[in-house]
Amino acid sequence: MHRASLLLFFVGSLLVSMVAFGQLQQLGTMPVSAIKAGMKGYGLSVFRGEQPERFEVEVIDTLHNFRPDQDLVLIRTHHPVLEQAITVAGMSGSPIYIDGKLIGAYAYGWTFGKEPVAGVTPIANMLAEISRPIDPRIWKSLGTLPVAAASPKTKASADHARLAGLPPYLGNQRADAFWALRAHAERLGLGDDAARDNRPRLVPTATPLLVSGMSDGAVSMLAKELERFGLVPLQAGGGSAAAANASAAPPRFIDGGSIGVQLIRGDVHASAIGTVTHVAGDRLVAFGHPMMNAGQVGLATCTARVVHVLSSEMRSFKIAEVLAPHGTLIHDRQSAIVVDEHMQADMVPVTVRVHGVPNAPRTEWHMEVANQRMLTPSLTFGAIASALGATSADAADIVFKMKSRVSVQGHGVVETDDYGFTPAGASDPSAISRLRLFSVLAAVYGNPFEDARITNIELDIDVSFERDVVTIVDAMVQSEEVDPGKDTNVYVTLRRFDQASEVRIVPVHMPKSAAGETVEISVEAGDDVKLDQPKPDSLNDLLDAVRAGFAGTSLVLSSKLPAQGVKLRGQLVNALPGSALDTLQPVNEADKGTAFASYDRKELAFGHVLTGSAKVKVNVRQEPLR
Repeated sequence: MHRASLLLFFVGSLLVSMVAFGQLQQLGTMPVSAIKAGMKGYGLSVFRGEQPERFEVEVIDTLHNFRPDQDLVLIRTHHPVLEQAITVAGMSGSPIYIDGKLIGAYAYGWTFGKEPVAGVTPIANMLAEISRPIDPRIWKSLGTLPVAAASPKTKASADHARLAGLPPYLGNQRADAFWALRAHAERLGLGDDAARDNRPRLVPTATPLLVSGMSDGAVSMLAKELERFGLVPLQAGGGSAAAANASAAPPRFIDGGSIGVQLIRGDVHASAIGTVTHVAGDRLVAFGHPMMNAGQVGLATCTARVVHVLSSEMRSFKIAEVLAPHGTLIHDRQSAIVVDEHMQADMVPVTVRVHGVPNAPRTEWHMEVANQRMLTPSLTFGAIASALGATSADAADIVFKMKSRVSVQGHGVVETDDYGFTPAGASDPSAISRLRLFSVLAAVYGNPFEDARITNIELDIDVSFERDVVTIVDAMVQSEEVDPGKDTNVYVTLRRFDQASEVRIVPVHMPKSAAGETVEISVEAGDDVKLDQPKPDSLNDLLDAVRAGFAGTSLVLSSKLPAQGVKLRGQLVNALPGSALDTLQPVNEADKGTAFASYDRKELAFGHVLTGSAKVKVNVRQEPLR
């Protein structure tokens, strides 16, 4: 039923590409074969404000096959700023002209370089990407679905917003989102070693990720995840200047002008800054190198103004501010990023409310983060850490309760409650990382069953400045031998902070099936108990698995039984004898069950955050004593 819509979208996308290509035919360009050493020309880039400024260039020579099917033209630049700053992060994409013809984009530089020498990506490679159509089957599997604006040139593609039922691209495994981000960069070799490698290397000119409203800890965390892509988080602005420019003209991109890719916006900002190489109709090319080399993506773009070019021996970069949202990054390729000015990127609203902080100047934060499966978890983590750090920067003992609500299109709201304690304050990354909120994100973006879209994230955090924590100190039994079919008392020693230890007596049942066996009893805080789950058969199964579990304020005693259970698709069968395990195994290998250890569990609601654990073993008699 979606074939007609799919065909219509392809036709619309092709028409847009043909219009852009036709306009490109009129553009005066110079091929690499015509570029010779010693030729002189100029480039355009913004060094302050919004208007591009001219800088002079001289061709050094050409490096052939620098990248697959891509040469690189080496140039020396001449400008007062560049004589001091050498190469500047944020200049990526600056158009370079010789004899009035566009030859490519300023895009590469040497690590530890001392001369104003840069590498130019040939314009032919960049223009090959601007006419590339969009495949709507890929959009949703990336976690994004841009919406086409009502424009005569793009009206035919508006129907792609209805393509919710297209067959998705399905991965064959579920991977942690943070790991996936790291592994993708390592496969591509994008900036993964540049920060640590002391060898001079010709690398993409770093793309500054200018952030504002973000704590030092959150910036450091983002840096670890994103620098491997050449994105360098810098606390040097990035916030929106829209309020100060309310009467400004409608946003537009121009050759040599600044462009931003917005990863976070709102009370916290994070925008990657670069330069536009060439605008052709509704599309443009920029950067001259990939942002993440992620292929077809959907990230919000914006206009920007440069405040200052900061010269640094480590890394010179543009300090800039966002002006207004405009367009969507649709292709992230080897030679360029491609932006469509008439598409609106999907973003995920994130609201963080902090309760219990006396006299906090602000307790509620509203942000939007990029809706992209490799980026959203890291960006959400940074946004939450920033909000908490700004609301409560005290490095003090904190007991917290965090209630998260993640709205998943077609699956309602997934609610989870997390409890914990940290001595490092509310913005402690180790405490935030334990939120089941991130398990929900991993389930949605990594599920192999359907395309799913997150539409909203809310987090309410109640904090209490105290160490109201109960530690599990020890566990013991009165006798190491017990009767089958009877209860045995487990004596659990607990110590509440600043109070004397106390002993709780918890009766634990020993089933008759354990006769003649040794049973290990684990005593843990509820959120430390790892539950076995059935083999998932749907996204709902994955979400149910995230919801399942015990609260961090519960004391849980788990008795490991000799009988095993089996995980079947959509079903968990506990405590089975060996003969039954074989009987339950299906003939189809794909649905074959997985055996697991069976547990009998007992939960005691405690009302306080628990930490620590203990274990004790008991021997179950073959026959009860008379």
